[in-house]
Amino acid sequence: MALSLFVVIGWFGHIITCYYLIRPINYISIRILLTVFPCILLCYISCLNLPQFDTFAIVTVAFCWLTSIRLIGLTIFLSPNLLTFQSFLLKILWIYFPILPLKSEKNVWPIKYYLVLIVFKLLINHWIYRWCLICQTRINYEKILLFYISIMTISFMYDLEIVLVRILTRGEYTLESFTNFPIFSLSLREFWGQRYNRLINRVLKESIFEPIRFKFSSQTVGALTTFLISALFHVHIAFVAFDDLSHLFPTFFFFFIHGLACCVEANLKIQLSEYIGWFLTHMFLLLTAPFLLEPFIKKGSPYLVVHPPPLFHIEWFPQLPLPNFCL
Repeated sequence: MALSLFVVIGWFGHIITCYYLIRPINYISIRILLTVFPCILLCYISCLNLPQFDTFAIVTVAFCWLTSIRLIGLTIFLSPNLLTFQSFLLKILWIYFPILPLKSEKNVWPIKYYLVLIVFKLLINHWIYRWCLICQTRINYEKILLFYISIMTISFMYDLEIVLVRILTRGEYTLESFTNFPIFSLSLREFWGQRYNRLINRVLKESIFEPIRFKFSSQTVGALTTFLISALFHVHIAFVAFDDLSHLFPTFFFFFIHGLACCVEANLKIQLSEYIGWFLTHMFLLLTAPFLLEPFIKKGSPYLVVHPPPLFHIEWFPQLPLPNFCL
C-alpha cells in the first residue's frame, strides 16, 4: 500500500491543500484539525499491512511521520517569513533529499576521510553481523553496546551518498550528516540535540521544539512536547516492525524519561566537569537503553537473516576473525 499511486497523490494533495487552503485560516484550532487528521489518516493508510522485520517498512513509517511533522509545523505554526509554495514544498522534500550548501556546514571532512570511514564501517558492520548470527539473541549490556556500534557503522551507506553528492556538485553541496560522534557527548541535550540522528533532530527542532518554545516562551514545554512526539513516532515503528504490544510502553517510556532528564539537565544550576558530564550521560544512556533496544535484540535474528550488509557474500572481501564466545 505504501507505494501506491493513490497514497502518493493523497500526500501531495494534502500538501497543496495545507498551503493554499489551510494556512490562510486565522483560527489555529481549525488549522490543527484540518492538518493533523488527514496526516494521521495518510500515515495509517501508508503503513497498512507492511511486512515485519523489513527495512523498507521501518523507513516508510519514518518518512510518513517526518513528512507529517514538517507539514504540521509549516501549516499550524505560521512562519514570520512569507513562504512561497516552492519553498514550502522544498522544506518537505528536504526530508527525502537532505542537501545542504557545503559552506554552511562546520568541520566538514574531506572526501578521502569519508572513503576510509566507509571501508572501516563496512568491515566492523560485517564483523558484528556475523557475530550476531551465531549468538543467541539475549539482552545484556554487551549486546546493547554491539547494537549501538552496529547502528553507528550501518551509516556507511549514508557516507557513500555524501561522497557522491560532493562529487556530483563539485564540492558545492553535501548531505546532512547522520551523526556527529555521539560518543563525545558531554550531556544528554548534546547527544539528542547535536550529535545523534541529525536529520530527525533537525526536523523535530524546526517543526516542534522552536515553534512551541516561541509560542509558550518555555524551553521545557518545547522539549517535553518534542520527546513525546518522538516517543509516539518510535512506538509506531516498533509496532510495525514487530507487531508486539508488549514492547510499546517500554519504547514510549525510554523517550519520556529522556525528555524529563533533558529538562532537569537544562534547569540544573550545578556546573559539572566535562569528565563527570560525559560519564553520567553515557551511564544514563546505557542503563535506559534496554527499554528501547530489547525488541530489536531479542527479535533481531529474523531481521538479520534477510538483511545482510552489502558485499557480505563476496568472497574476496576481508573478514575480521570472530570471538569464540557469545555475549
